[in-house]
Amino acid sequence: MVSWVIFPMFLVTVHLAKIVRSHTHSCPQVSNIPVQSGFDFNRFAGGHKWNLVLYNKIMPIEGLEMPVDKSDVAFLFSRNASDAQVVSIEGRVSLAPSLAFCLDITGAINNPPEHPAKLRQTYYNPITKKMFSFNFWILHTDYKNLAVVYDCEKTMTDGTCSPGNIYLWTLSRGTNHTVVEKAKIKELGDTVCMDVSSLRQVKHNSTCPTA
Repeated sequence: MVSWVIFPMFLVTVHLAKIVRSHTHSCPQVSNIPVQSGFDFNRFAGGHKWNLVLYNKIMPIEGLEMPVDKSDVAFLFSRNASDAQVVSIEGRVSLAPSLAFCLDITGAINNPPEHPAKLRQTYYNPITKKMFSFNFWILHTDYKNLAVVYDCEKTMTDGTCSPGNIYLWTLSRGTNHTVVEKAKIKELGDTVCMDVSSLRQVKHNSTCPTA
């Protein structure tokens, strides 16, 4: 299912700085970044959605003339009739400065058996009429209320991630994180050279019209 509805909306946005720690010897090679051990997709799916809570930036969408500014979306992981892993994304994505669209798409998931937490999501882009993919590595999850997700879209010659191509998102079954969860997020952010104090928080006050 693919549904992208674009409509005007009034936005007053304070653009927060997104700071990535300077690349030094402490930044790991992407291939060495640890992910969730013994990741269980069925437990992760759990029949309930995961809401985006914190993020540094949103993946660019090819074909849009404006950059993505804010994202208030939820992920629902499941298996289809063929038992393949799939994911649906629903919610509102805002464009700077005065447009937004409601997103409702379903994509396929691929992950290598030796690294089941290294998900790669693939979707059909109705704007370009092409498929697009991105990594969705589960650095950590408790399966109940916290998941920390990482993506690197461009590695440098030394194997570390290019600072402008690091993506870090946190997910919750609810809409916030506990103090303990925030401490875990900071710990994980440090391991991938991300200053989590610069992450933007989703307010979860943007609804999309229902059919």
